[in-house]
Amino acid sequence: MFFFRKYTVDRSGWIEIFRDDQPKLFEIIESISKEIETNFPQRVYLGSGVEAMVFYDSNFRNLFFPSKENLMIGLGLVNSMSESELKAILAHEFGHFTQKSLNVYSYVYIENQIIYKMLIDEEFYQTLLLEFTKIGRLSWIVIYYSRIIRWILRKAYDVVSKSYMALSREMEFHADEISASVAGSVPAVTALMRSGLASDSFNYVWQFYYNHISENIKAENIYPQHSYTTNQIAERYNLKFNKGLPYVTKETIVNLNRSKLIIINQWASHPSVDDRIKKLETLNIHSTVSHDSAWNFFINKENIQKELTEKLFRNWQFSESPVNLSLEEFIQKYSEDLDKHSFDKKYNYFYDNRGISGFDIKLAIEKVNENNFNDFNEVYSEANVNFIQQFSGLDYDIKTIESISKSEWKIESFEYDGVKYKTKESHQLLDKLLKEHEIIYKKVNKLDIKIFKYFFKLSKMVERDSELLKYYETYFYLVREDKSNLQVYLDLIDSMQFIYKVHSFNQIRIKMEQMQSKESVFRERMRKLLTDENYKSIINTEQIEKFKQYLGKDWSYFSEQKYDQEALKVLEEAIYQFYELCSRAPFFALKKLLDFQIEILGNENPA
Repeated sequence: MFFFRKYTVDRSGWIEIFRDDQPKLFEIIESISKEIETNFPQRVYLGSGVEAMVFYDSNFRNLFFPSKENLMIGLGLVNSMSESELKAILAHEFGHFTQKSLNVYSYVYIENQIIYKMLIDEEFYQTLLLEFTKIGRLSWIVIYYSRIIRWILRKAYDVVSKSYMALSREMEFHADEISASVAGSVPAVTALMRSGLASDSFNYVWQFYYNHISENIKAENIYPQHSYTTNQIAERYNLKFNKGLPYVTKETIVNLNRSKLIIINQWASHPSVDDRIKKLETLNIHSTVSHDSAWNFFINKENIQKELTEKLFRNWQFSESPVNLSLEEFIQKYSEDLDKHSFDKKYNYFYDNRGISGFDIKLAIEKVNENNFNDFNEVYSEANVNFIQQFSGLDYDIKTIESISKSEWKIESFEYDGVKYKTKESHQLLDKLLKEHEIIYKKVNKLDIKIFKYFFKLSKMVERDSELLKYYETYFYLVREDKSNLQVYLDLIDSMQFIYKVHSFNQIRIKMEQMQSKESVFRERMRKLLTDENYKSIINTEQIEKFKQYLGKDWSYFSEQKYDQEALKVLEEAIYQFYELCSRAPFFALKKLLDFQIEILGNENPA
């Protein structure tokens, strides 16, 4: 059964193109294939995202008769690259065609897919078990022994999978060498460095429309909007531009990454971007570079952009016929959203990805005249911003090393701050970093108190100190509530996991009772949210409607030996909205506080 399954790539969101459609693109593809002496792809597709891939459909027959490779190019990638960079990316993909190990790799790939379906793919496995339960009372014997055998084989699979991943990483390095030989080292490197920015901005636009789905709006052509978003993010980090494309440097990446941790993941299918860049720079292959847009390889670009955009929204369910958002309308809404979900630039990104550490407000007021800032620029200086970012980096590293110490990472060693550690040494390093974190946290806390005192004196001068205190009290309250609400959310989610697996009817009833005890706590917490004054300015209409629908009756999720999918959908939507509200509440409270501080800045230099 496993061996004769066919593994196909979903192409419903793509369009197949031919030489007559895009002669310039096919000319480039042909020139690359001839230069590296490999086959022209059997089929060429255009996708919507920021990606390119070589793929082939695989089944048991392909073990004896290897299938030809196909090529897919994402328009989000085209939208983000120059001519030379796209050429480098295509050469990388074609580099896989040239590898002598590709036939061996295809066998390993098929074998890996078969084993994966047998051992790892939970959905496929649960479907099989469901079929076995239909054979009668003895089905439990088959299920019991299959689970034991599956556990043993999973251990063996770890060994096979590690070799498979190592082969995959080596093939990526080889494909990079081909890429550099065709387009040069520089375009290959710049394409790699911009790909993260391009992907993040594309995902942002996608999320933007998802967040506004209730307004029944979508894009007719998403790619100008993608370009605008990319450029806005680039300007946020002061990146330079070359012919409309942002230039991402290694320095930019280093400045954004304050982590001192380096993990070589033996289970990763691709090498790290940093490792790939180092190899490409070592090759140092020179070439004539074109910085013109990769769209020059296409004709009728606007038509294909619109066609792929339509496919991007093909499965979205709108309550009524959606309206297309023009670029100008998108920019306006983008700006409104940005204003709602970001802090004033005057803060110099001091509060990005962090909150205010807790402290005793009354005690801070008692010492309000001690150790003060003189002006706003001194408060949010580059030195203070860098200090906070370093602390955030340490925070991130501690969480990762804690995961390593719990064996949640399948690695043998890692590096921290230039020193190599074995996995078993992670506990000692964690203890050391926690002590360091405690010392630095005290400094962060002192800085937050000092900032509070500065703004308290400002607010006092205009007799608005009671407002500032209220903003701080509300923020600290919502931070505390978020922690307890998160635990309620996690407890309920954990108790629901049995729903997505196969169990006997008796087991389902027992587990359902356990789940309902967690749900009763969840319902009570939700009722509290609806009446809590601190949430009234944060909760939106949709959340109120979903909460009231859920609280309107006692739902039964399993009856007559089957799950009630409608009831489960109501519960899942209520859980999602609960998490959204609770997790975002501290942010909105912090934003109100920070906006208020900007409002009273007219009375500066209170010291």
